[in-house]
Amino acid sequence: MGEYYCWVNVDKKEYICPCDFDYGNKFHESMHKDSVPLHALHSLLAGEWKGNRIVWFGDECLVPKNSTNSVLQILYSQSVEFGYPEDAFDTIIESYRNVSCFFREAEKVVREEIELYRKEGTSEDYNEYGIDFENPYEGLFLKTGKRYKYTINHIKKIYYSLEETDILFLDHSKNDYSDPLPILMGYGRVTKPGEWLGDVIGVSDQCPEGYSLIKELYVDW
Repeated sequence: MGEYYCWVNVDKKEYICPCDFDYGNKFHESMHKDSVPLHALHSLLAGEWKGNRIVWFGDECLVPKNSTNSVLQILYSQSVEFGYPEDAFDTIIESYRNVSCFFREAEKVVREEIELYRKEGTSEDYNEYGIDFENPYEGLFLKTGKRYKYTINHIKKIYYSLEETDILFLDHSKNDYSDPLPILMGYGRVTKPGEWLGDVIGVSDQCPEGYSLIKELYVDW
């Protein structure tokens, strides 16, 4: 088993799930720089999720009442409103929309899920994709994931690039295949809270003026 993670937008109440893209949901399983879920996340950060707060959120960790982190404060408040105090993951799964369905890269898995709901008659009780089951595929599978060159922290005014930043293991050896964003934005049982958790993250192909390039980032894996 193990802890499973989703990319969660606490402001729009939306999420994407790596398993919809046929990837594993564990902490490191979609961390490769060319993974389809990370490309989908970049596309959202450049578009519909621009300026929103996100978290790489695990399903085995409660959200404490007295957290000083803005994202965790929001999740705690939402869990209380939904009737699940501190149990933010169940709140997300039952009250947020899974927008993986907008991506053509998720079409195979999402179609199978939707048809299963329709066949079993569970569509009215559980509709994670927020669709109209009379016309279930309208507006779906139109987006394509894309990696952008720069990942930007707009609060700290810093950024990194997989082409210009050295991504290193803790022993200082080079890591040429991982994107550190899940570590920077992670919250769950198997990881300490990420250093960027609660910050506004963006992506761009243009170098952000007035921001500082991070020369080295470490992947504790």
